[in-house]
Amino acid sequence: MRSIQGSLLHLMLAAKKLLPGLVIAFFVLFSNSAYSDTSVLPIAKNLQELGKQATEQNLPIAILFSAKGLKSTENLKDEAILPTLYSGQLDGYVLMTEINVNVDETTVDFYGETLANEEFKALYNLSSLPVVIFVDGEGEVITNQLLSGAYDFYPFYLKQSINQSLKALNNPKQIPQ
Repeated sequence: MRSIQGSLLHLMLAAKKLLPGLVIAFFVLFSNSAYSDTSVLPIAKNLQELGKQATEQNLPIAILFSAKGLKSTENLKDEAILPTLYSGQLDGYVLMTEINVNVDETTVDFYGETLANEEFKALYNLSSLPVVIFVDGEGEVITNQLLSGAYDFYPFYLKQSINQSLKALNNPKQIPQ
């Protein structure tokens, strides 16, 4: 009987030590959606630097203009954009970033000026969110905006818009469809 009680006591002490770690692991696993992942879709901080990189590589920049907390933004990212980025299909064809226009933050524009994120809506004449625009290294729009739509088809239209942007830059690369 004592060995069972001792084993139970030992088990309870071990569980007590592990519980905080398990709670943290559970929180991390289930509180982070793909929406919060900036590893493949970074939040823009300095478009001038990104523009230099795009010019050097002769690649378009795709900017996702989003609104933090907007369900359609979360859905577009989780169901269409992030899976396409994670797949690696866009690697070497586009530089992609995101600007949340409804947060009290600033981003350096293509001319080195610091702008409030909400000012980009007027700068690029955005009337609907979320939307992806395609620009060259100087921030000039080079193809049509890509609005949120049917998530099943969005990767196809995203690749098509990137290919149009590459063509506008006289870059012969094309993403296979």
